[in-house]
Amino acid sequence: MSQYLELFQSQRALIDGNSIPFLNQHRDAAAQALAQLGLPTQKEERYRYTDVVGAFAPNYGLNLRQAHTAANQPDAAVLRQAEALYGTLASVQADAITALNTMLVQDITVLCIPAGEQKENPIRVSQLLRSTAPLMQNRRLLIVAEPGSRARILLNDKADEGQDFLTTQVTEVFVSEGADVEFYDIEQTHARCHRFHQFYADVQQGGRLTHTVFTLTGGLSRNTTQVRLSGKDAEANLYGCAVIDATQHCDNNTLIDHAVAGCRSNELYKYVVDQQAVGAFAGRVLVRPGADQTDSRETNANLVCTTQARMFTQPMLEIYADDVKCSHGSTVGQLNDEALFYMRQRGISQADARLLLKQAFASEVINALPFEALRGRLQVLVDQRFRGELNHCRTCNLCGTQNT
Repeated sequence: MSQYLELFQSQRALIDGNSIPFLNQHRDAAAQALAQLGLPTQKEERYRYTDVVGAFAPNYGLNLRQAHTAANQPDAAVLRQAEALYGTLASVQADAITALNTMLVQDITVLCIPAGEQKENPIRVSQLLRSTAPLMQNRRLLIVAEPGSRARILLNDKADEGQDFLTTQVTEVFVSEGADVEFYDIEQTHARCHRFHQFYADVQQGGRLTHTVFTLTGGLSRNTTQVRLSGKDAEANLYGCAVIDATQHCDNNTLIDHAVAGCRSNELYKYVVDQQAVGAFAGRVLVRPGADQTDSRETNANLVCTTQARMFTQPMLEIYADDVKCSHGSTVGQLNDEALFYMRQRGISQADARLLLKQAFASEVINALPFEALRGRLQVLVDQRFRGELNHCRTCNLCGTQNT
């Protein structure tokens, strides 16, 4: 951790000078919080399954000379709104990785969906890592869906092979009254990538958030997702699917905070863990005092394909209100021997039978997504992933050719 604080102090002028001005206002508080908190160790409950200190220990290069052109600057009204909202959900005092990102980040992507606007096409935010030396990248995304608006945001992360990468990203999403936001986070990196994504959202009255994270290829992935339902009739749907093998590590930690009465949440995460991979899921649903008539369901199902693979799961319900309907469950199992035998009896090879069972297992998450076009594309990618045909970047045109 000290290397990042020393870098910040020694290069403060360069960081500030090549950054969007209002980001600089939060750096001192973030640095103080990071120095006080320290990077989380595995003794901390929220990070017990991921070695954060080890992931951040190597020396990575940073590109501190960011270029900001006038064409990339938001208009004055959007900039004022972003400045007012920035950091209000992502507290630097509560999370060290958020603090580190806030201390070093130099640019921000701001998406503002005007009131009543219904976006027909998804907004694509594509990230491709390329470097000739180990590289650290810190990114920030702020999304504001004004009342009655609707939008789909597709985040796709890729990385060129042959280099070490460390990525931190902090996303803040504000879903206003009656707005509908679908956020899809799809990772297709490689084994030498360490990726930390801290996602924070607030959903107001009658608003709906659908958050989906798909880990298809990568190295070490840690996703922190925190959603607050702050208005009556607010709704949150969280979906996740991880297909991991070799020595991949994927850790999803979620919190759905039912802060008021009459809100709904649904959570479904599935893992297929093969070879020596390690998966982890910890999902907490908090129902605060007075949040009556809460309706919440949480499911985590996991398929462990070898004796060397490991899966850790911890679904949690914390209820301080009456008149609620809440359920949670978790399963960890292997491929069904009876189903394998049944398919073998009908002439299906052992390899194909195993493949079909894995595909069927992951399809439940894909079929739950409201974005029909993406469902079809994800089904193809998952099929390629199970067949070993997915070449992290070059075989996928999910992002298209245009970045937003």
